[in-house]
Amino acid sequence: MKIGLIRHFKVDFTPSKKYYTAEEFSDAMDRYENSPIIINPLITHNTGWDICYCSTISRAVETAKNIYNDTIVYSDLIVEVPIAPFTKRKIRLSSFFWHLGGRIAWYRNRCSQPETRKETLCRINNFIDEISGKNYNSVLLVTHGFFMRVFVEQLLKIGYNGKIDLRPENGKLYIFRKGILRR
Repeated sequence: MKIGLIRHFKVDFTPSKKYYTAEEFSDAMDRYENSPIIINPLITHNTGWDICYCSTISRAVETAKNIYNDTIVYSDLIVEVPIAPFTKRKIRLSSFFWHLGGRIAWYRNRCSQPETRKETLCRINNFIDEISGKNYNSVLLVTHGFFMRVFVEQLLKIGYNGKIDLRPENGKLYIFRKGILRR
């Protein structure tokens, strides 16, 4: 099976400040979640896919509707891994450090995060089982950057081949094939 992964289009969001408290970081993440995307009309991926699966988060939904004209199935199994402040201490940190700390807490299955790594992996494996049982030849996924990185790790473990950027680009197609090594 061939799986195509696309990160949603760029979000039209500019951070309001350089340093945040835990509460301010949470507020900034809420604003990001509710910000519109910047549509790139030059990107389409309409051909060669049996079906398109899409995250239920609005930025992915809008991206999928703009790049794919056939059947789109929306799934909560491929939404972004949520992030929250890793501490409630009264400190000010840059967004980078709030993100880094949150992802380390997620990796270590800390309760500060809305979803643990174990829960994310379970969600991913449930999704892989779902699409594997449908006899598709090719599946397009419109999802999110951090989720894609974790998803790809699982694909590689079960025999898929392909490459993804360290920080997946918005709107770029990444292809993974099972059992076929491509260079």
